[in-house]
Amino acid sequence: MKPFIKKIQSIHFLYFLIVISLTSWTNAETKRLNVVFFLVDDLGYGDLGYTGSKIAQTPNIDDFAAENTIFTHGFAASPHCSPSRAAILTGKYPARLHITSWIGTKQPKTFKNLELPTQKNHLPESHNTLGKYFQSQGYQTANVGKWHMGGNIVSPSKHGFNEVIGFAVGPGPGRSSQWFGPYPKIKDLSGPEEEYISDRLTDESIDFIKRNKEQPFFLMLQHYDVHKPFSAPEEMVKKYEVLGRKRAQGLENAFFLAMKQSMDESFGRIIQTLEKEKLFEKTILVFSSDNGGIEGLARNQPFRKGKKFFHEGGIRVPLLMRVPGRTNAKSVIETPVHGIDFFPTLVELSGGQLEEIQSELDGISFASLFDGKNNLSRDTLYWHQPLLAKGSGYIHPQGVVLNGSWKMIHYYGNTKKDELYDISKDPSEQRNLAFQYPEKMKQMRANLMNHLKQVEAQKVFVKMNE
Repeated sequence: MKPFIKKIQSIHFLYFLIVISLTSWTNAETKRLNVVFFLVDDLGYGDLGYTGSKIAQTPNIDDFAAENTIFTHGFAASPHCSPSRAAILTGKYPARLHITSWIGTKQPKTFKNLELPTQKNHLPESHNTLGKYFQSQGYQTANVGKWHMGGNIVSPSKHGFNEVIGFAVGPGPGRSSQWFGPYPKIKDLSGPEEEYISDRLTDESIDFIKRNKEQPFFLMLQHYDVHKPFSAPEEMVKKYEVLGRKRAQGLENAFFLAMKQSMDESFGRIIQTLEKEKLFEKTILVFSSDNGGIEGLARNQPFRKGKKFFHEGGIRVPLLMRVPGRTNAKSVIETPVHGIDFFPTLVELSGGQLEEIQSELDGISFASLFDGKNNLSRDTLYWHQPLLAKGSGYIHPQGVVLNGSWKMIHYYGNTKKDELYDISKDPSEQRNLAFQYPEKMKQMRANLMNHLKQVEAQKVFVKMNE
């Protein structure tokens, strides 16, 4: 009788193990949240209703901001698109990637008393990316829209995206007419002549979501809006002309406002699809811009300058997030977060094992901020631009340090131009305090040099003494 009882006990124990295993597997599956990253091109911090625009019609984004988490100190990894996007995908500083300006820019070898490096012309396949990570976790992945990381050499498919739809080799449509079907400059995209490209990219994204609703998915929807050349459906443009905006000139002109409206409608349609397919409570949703808007066209106020510049208008961007079960309505996070932080944050929030990949990343997870914590295990952020950018003339190569509220802009080879601001008291960067705090400047320059050495950044060589 005893052997029989032992056999029964063994069967019960085996059954118990099976139940526990199935429960653990089910819980693990439940934690595998989908991720939709909605990235806009050249959107200024103040370009939305919730950030201060009085004329922009962005009701979907504004409603989303009211119901979810607003980051007031979301920083792009660069004031240029290519390095910013590369940092989001890899979790690494652009300085480490040797992509510090937009890919395709023609650079001189020297500038004044400086010798300048040559950056990489694509994002190498050797880097881990969000696409590769989520693909390895069994997610279906898609990049819809802009790429601009060397698409003529390495396409998104080489970086972990199962589906690649509508990406251009360069920054995007080259002429206004190319924003409409049949999209001659956009790979793998076609549509009727009167169809606007943002509508097509949204349709493709919705189709991807519907086709993959039974499995976890990661979608990068990278709009070409609101990048130049400005183009938008004519009926939208005329609406803003009637409201008194100039058609193609000046701050928030009619074309620019129409592009923002189109982008907002796209965001609204994505949310509606997630709700209709019962995926909204299973999906992390991120809304942001790759860098600040073009000065004089986009509304970067209250910040100074815009795209291409390291003043706040060039790197402080709108950032909204929704994390099911962890996001509260009207929650505001003031802790600075950086483009390099998205990779570890999305891994942790989606239920992944962050410790398995953290050592290869420069960014850190800010998931704890959704739990009410106010600080991260880091007090300093860095930016590095060893190349030239064109504004009104060439913009001098620079390095930037943000330590708490203290921000230093260092001009390589010319420390007399260096700037220091307390952005908590002077967010528009009007009062340069560099000469009042020489010791602080000295320490921040030393920190910058140590950081550049650590990430093996490309150097700017000075040909003569300052």
